[in-house]
This record gives sequence, structure tokens and C-alpha cells, in this order.
Amino acid sequence: MPAPQAVEYKRQAPVNIGTNIARTSLGQGLLFGFGDEVEAFARSLYDERDYSDIVKEVRDEIDVFREQSPVAAYGSEIIGSIPTALLGGAGLARLGLKGAGKIGAIEGAIYGAGTSEGDVTTAEGLQQRATGAGTSAVLGGAISKAASKVLPIKSKQAKELQKKGIPLTPGQSFRDGPSIGSTLITALEDLSTSYPGAGAPIQAKRLDTLIQSNKVLLQEAIEPLGIKIPKTVKTGREAYEYVDDIISKEYDNIVGKLKLNNTTNLQSRILDSVEDSVLDAKEQKKVLTYVDKFITNKIKDGKLSGQDLKNAQTELRRLNISFVKKGGFEGEIGLQFKTIKQILEDEIDIQNPNASELVKINTVYRNLIPLNDAMQQAVINEGVFTPAQLLRAIRKSDSTIRKTGVIKGEAPLQATAETMQNVLGSGFPESGTASRLLAQDIILNPLKAGKLVVPGLASELLMSRPLGMSPTTGLLSVIEPTARGTAPFVGSLTSNNPTKDFNNTNN
Repeated sequence: MPAPQAVEYKRQAPVNIGTNIARTSLGQGLLFGFGDEVEAFARSLYDERDYSDIVKEVRDEIDVFREQSPVAAYGSEIIGSIPTALLGGAGLARLGLKGAGKIGAIEGAIYGAGTSEGDVTTAEGLQQRATGAGTSAVLGGAISKAASKVLPIKSKQAKELQKKGIPLTPGQSFRDGPSIGSTLITALEDLSTSYPGAGAPIQAKRLDTLIQSNKVLLQEAIEPLGIKIPKTVKTGREAYEYVDDIISKEYDNIVGKLKLNNTTNLQSRILDSVEDSVLDAKEQKKVLTYVDKFITNKIKDGKLSGQDLKNAQTELRRLNISFVKKGGFEGEIGLQFKTIKQILEDEIDIQNPNASELVKINTVYRNLIPLNDAMQQAVINEGVFTPAQLLRAIRKSDSTIRKTGVIKGEAPLQATAETMQNVLGSGFPESGTASRLLAQDIILNPLKAGKLVVPGLASELLMSRPLGMSPTTGLLSVIEPTARGTAPFVGSLTSNNPTKDFNNTNN
């Protein structure tokens, strides 16, 4: 047994900061408390001493480091443990384990077992490890669950919109988040929109967000064609004009290449389809009258031009929708027009290698119908529409029976529009009644304007994208995962006090 003076000298001797930071951050933190054993095992492969002696030495040196430099020791261990906790939690979630509390408990148990110094070759040591693991599991789970319930968490829908390139204010980023902190941040921003001086910058950023969301929806509508709206296009109205011009050019280019050189098979298939339908002779004649008008009478020398094909598609779709809406036997007529349209498109596909491009253009045209309607609703706001206006337009343009497309959530652009409504809200950003009333009061008493300087500047700074809005949202977003990431360490720290009596260790 070393003499007391030797032990005290070793205790006071300065430790190697670099080596021990690596031990605490990478070994104890990243490896969840098993770093001392990993290091001892690696050294025992070439060191003449026993593994037990080496691991005891490593633990002693870590204890001295914690005593001499507690901030560096514990700080580096905390930082080192966060990536393992978060990545491990993500891995457990992918395996089907749900709930921050359950994940925190498992990680806490592992960390508690790792920081315990019980000898795994003895029953007493195993009991010590089990005790540490159990206590750390309870504490780690409790801390993780509390963090997920109290601290701000960005909503999944907000993350989806940000991936699409929509800049959100802090309140919008946490709207509908699953924690009390998320609700408080959103409520605070919502209340601040009508606060004199502070409200205007918030409303301005929300308006910018709405404008960007309009552009994102337009981009989604034209996705089938692979067209990208240039960043130089600023407003939704400019974006629509750009898209409309591009599509017109694409359409003219494609239609000029389309044609049916042989219409014999087309006519035969249409006639067979009508005769085999459930329609009676009178209804069949009615259908064939329209077929003659839009298809048969357009055939020249046994051929149909691209423009005639496009017109026929448009008319057949219109007839399908019109008759189906009436129901009854007329609804059956509408379904027959849909069948004829499918026959026509089959023939186009067979005889035209560019037919797929026409299908894409037709899809884009259908996508733009509700967007056009929404912009008309928002004409008083320079065409900047809200998610609610678009959703009304989507429902109106849904041609499925009893609007089943909208009911099932399958209408084009519907999913994105609903996400935007949940995050951005359904109303158009307003300046706020309180601000307007105060502005009138300032005219009578200009000295009151001084009260607006501080809240106005603070709000403007927080809402500025490079300096305030993005850093503020980013800072708020990392609080909860950081707390969850440190939960296993805190649990183990409480259950297995790593700062033990150095003298007892060496006796």
C-alpha cells in the first residue's frame, strides 16, 4: 500500500490536460462511461501489468482530473456524451422504440452501468453495476421525458416547410409542437404581433413567409415538368406569369409533334366501347354525337393533328365531369366519356413517343387551376393567397364524385396546403388594431412615439433573418435535444458519484 505522502503528492501533481480531456470526452462521454475499461484493455495487450491494475490507474487519473479541473472534465464528458445519446436515440426510434422517456431510460441504464466501477467477475461488482444502471435508467428517463414535455420542440410540419425553403418565424417554427415550451413561444409571438412597435416587423416577416409559400406551391405544381422558378422571381404573381409563359411554350412545342397517323383502330375501339356499355340506344347515340363532333369530324386523310388531339382530350374531360355530377343515367354517360378519353390517350401513347410529355403538361395545367383560383380570391392582396384560400380552391376544382379526392387528402397540392395552414395560419398578416390606434394617438401626441423605439428595434433584430430570426430559432431548437442528450450523463452522475475518495481508492 503506498504511503499517505505519496498518495497526496500524486493527488496534487498536475495531470495531462489533453490526455484526460480525450478520456472524458471520447472515452467516458462518447463511449457512455466504458472508456476507462476500453483504454485499460487496449493497454493490457502490450503492457506487462494486469488489466485490473491498468483500469484502476486510469480511473484514478480521471478522478484527479475531475478534482483539479472539474469544468473541463465534466464539460468535455457532457459534450462527448450528447452525440452518442442523440444518435443512439435515433437508432432506437428506428427500431420501433417510441417515447423520449423510454429511450432516455435505456441510455441512462447503459451510462450508469458504464460509470459504475463494480468488478464484473464478482457477484458484488455485478450488483453494483446493476444498481447504477437501474438508478440511472430512472433518472435518465425522467429527465428526457420532462425535457420533451416542457422544452420547445420544433413541429414536424414546420421542419417539412423549412426543407422546402420556406423561412419561418420562431413562433411559426414551434406552432403545433408537442411541448409546453413550443406553445409558449408561439403564443408569445402571436400576442406580440399586435404590440405597438414590436408587431410590425413580425407581421412583415410573416408576410414574406406567405409570399415564399406561394412560390413553393407554384414550384410543386410544375414539378412534373422539371422546371425551376428562378430566385430572381420575387413575388407569387411574377412566379405565376413565369410559369404560365414556360408552360405555354412547352405545350406548343409538344403539341406540334403529336399526331395520330392511323385513326382506324381508334374509331373501332370507341365504337366497341359504346356498344358494350350499359347505355341504351338513345344514350349511345348521344355519346356518339359528341364523338363525331370532337373526334370523327376532325379526322383528315385518316389522321388527327396534335391540336385536335389536345382539344378532344379537353372536351372529353369536360363532358366526363359535367355528366358525372348530374348522377343517374347521365352519370353513366359521363363514365363512358372517361372511357373514351382513356382509349384516345392509349392510342396517343402507342403512336407518339412524346406523349408522356403531354401527360406531364396536362398534369401541370390541372395543378394550376386551384392556384389560379386562389390568386383571384387574393386580388386585393396583389395575388398573395393564404393556405385557406388555396384549400377552398382545391375543393372547388376536385372533379371526383362527392369530392372524395379532397376527403381522402389526395387532391394535388392538398397535403402541402394543409401543412402550411397548420403552421402559417389561415389569415392574411395584419398590422394589428392596437398598432393602428396608437398610430392615430401619436399624431396627436408625437412624444409617445419614443415608447416604440425599444420594442421596435428589438423586434426588428429578432426578425432579421441573418442576425436574429434564424439564430433565435436555431438556439431554441437545440435546447430540448441537448437536454435529452445530457440526460444519461446526469443520471449516471447522480447514481454513481464519479468523484470518489482518492485515498480509499489507493488503499
